[in-house]
Amino acid sequence: MHRRKLRLAIEEHRNPSFFLNPKISLLTHIWVVEEWLPSLGLAMYSEHFKSQLVDGRVLDTLTKKDLEKHLHVCRKFHQVSVIHAIHLLRLVKFDKQVLIQRRSHSEHMDLDPVVWTNQRFIRWVKSIDLAEYAENLQDSGVHGALVVLEHSFTADTMATALGIPTSKNIIRRHLTTELNNLIQPARMSLEAEAVFQSQKSRKRNVGHSSASRTGSLGHSFMRSYSRGTLDRSDKRYTSMRFTTWKSSQGSLTRALGLKMKQDLHQSISFQSSPLTLKEGDGHRRVKSQGDIETLTVTPV
Repeated sequence: MHRRKLRLAIEEHRNPSFFLNPKISLLTHIWVVEEWLPSLGLAMYSEHFKSQLVDGRVLDTLTKKDLEKHLHVCRKFHQVSVIHAIHLLRLVKFDKQVLIQRRSHSEHMDLDPVVWTNQRFIRWVKSIDLAEYAENLQDSGVHGALVVLEHSFTADTMATALGIPTSKNIIRRHLTTELNNLIQPARMSLEAEAVFQSQKSRKRNVGHSSASRTGSLGHSFMRSYSRGTLDRSDKRYTSMRFTTWKSSQGSLTRALGLKMKQDLHQSISFQSSPLTLKEGDGHRRVKSQGDIETLTVTPV
């Protein structure tokens, strides 16, 4: 873990623009041990995190295997608790000031439960007239990110963490109602935000792609224009039409059909008078002056 911490710090110092969370370097291992873990109700692992010098950068790379092998977090429930707490840090871009502000705003109101600490949930349990069970949440690993982000966390899970017997049906129903009223709006809000961010990212990618194609076309056009290869004069335009006509006899054959081609060769004379061919309810006009210089076919 020390090697990982050193490597991550060197990589960020070498290429700081590659890292999306510039505030992550402010999350020291002291903050992780003394503030972050106690806020999750997992202060019992502080010594292991301290010995491994786990800071914000290392938190961003932790897996359940790391938690079990290096940090001695063996209980599955506690592993999930830590993983969701790290996910919350990602949501706030590892900015602890944002996290502190959101927690302060919800300190006395039942809103934004995803940022609630373990201690805040204990006070909430007391506020819904379950004070006799509230202290059972102490050092349980129950916190806002776990309750909101873990969809398998239900009222039964909370009742088990609180130590409410299964025979207390009325108390459990009361807890279910209160917990659903608290976390369902938060979950819906997070899901809506995730959809919005996904659409925004997709539109941004499409915009970059379109801009890239337009930019390439624009550069090609400007290069051609600067080299003088685009001549808008009538002489150039007429020459291009004549060249196109001379090289497109096969295309004319396909367009007019074999019969029209035969009629065309039989009817054209090398005189200066105009010649008109009729077919159906339309006509095609052939101009000739001396030797044929231009041949214009105008469909009607």
